Amino acid sequence: MIYINTLIDIGDKELEVWMKGNGRTIIIQPGMISPLAEWKALCEELSRHARVIIYNRAGCGKSDKGITTRNRKENAKDLNSLIKKLSITSPIILGHSYGGLILQQFAQEYPNVASGFILVDSTSFDAYKVDEVEIDGEDGNSTEAWIEKCKTYSVLSKKDLQVEMAEWNNELKKKLPSSIHKEVEEFMSNPSTFESLSEELEYDLFSRETNHYKSFPDTLTIVIGRDPKASITEMIESEGLHKSEAEDIENIWQNLIGNQTKLNSNTKYILAENSGHSVHLEKPEVIKRAVASILNSTKVRG
Repeated sequence: MIYINTLIDIGDKELEVWMKGNGRTIIIQPGMISPLAEWKALCEELSRHARVIIYNRAGCGKSDKGITTRNRKENAKDLNSLIKKLSITSPIILGHSYGGLILQQFAQEYPNVASGFILVDSTSFDAYKVDEVEIDGEDGNSTEAWIEKCKTYSVLSKKDLQVEMAEWNNELKKKLPSSIHKEVEEFMSNPSTFESLSEELEYDLFSRETNHYKSFPDTLTIVIGRDPKASITEMIESEGLHKSEAEDIENIWQNLIGNQTKLNSNTKYILAENSGHSVHLEKPEVIKRAVASILNSTKVRG
């Protein structure tokens, strides 16, 4: 079984790439603030049946940020460059959260490349609608607040950023084995990551002018959505929202997920029961079943 953890030159930058396994190729694009480390257990499982490639998008982890402003279009372009560089044919592409938004952009820009798509509780083009919910008091989790946080974090030293992100890291570590805690800390203490995030948030999630749909290819697509009850409970407990606020946010999110199930006539929906947003950590078996379904239903294009 082939295993590689390296930097791949895609022309204008190098991307940090983890690969393992043989056979059909599954490419995973993690979410906005999602270290590769938190995906490795699932990737190990998937690599028993296929070649799994997971990578850090530009600016994150050890991947170069490059000179262009980061947004979903540039990220989709990088994904296509990586596929070409590695001579991959008919990959199955999986995107979680913001990674799913990149996947949707990719599908529209490069409709004939992939043989299957899996959207895991994916961000939508119209995700700005979530911010329209009125929150009592200061909303520290709004997109606008996160843009300002990321701009602040992007100019901190690595040491200061470690202190700033300590609470976030500790919460994430509770869900992950101790063997990868150091890797999580390294990811979260990279100022370049937050420079990329501020640009992506501003372009893709805050500005309404850039959010528009094009035609989506009729490629086999599976949409995995979080459990609304679990998500509402999570928002109340972790973000301190009132129940009514959490319910309003969740109703909008679920409507947007519902819209994703209409991207083409070849889309299936799976509810990740009892899972919040981090399906890959809370209910990885749902993702494994989705991957198996596409592997069994599609063939490599000649």
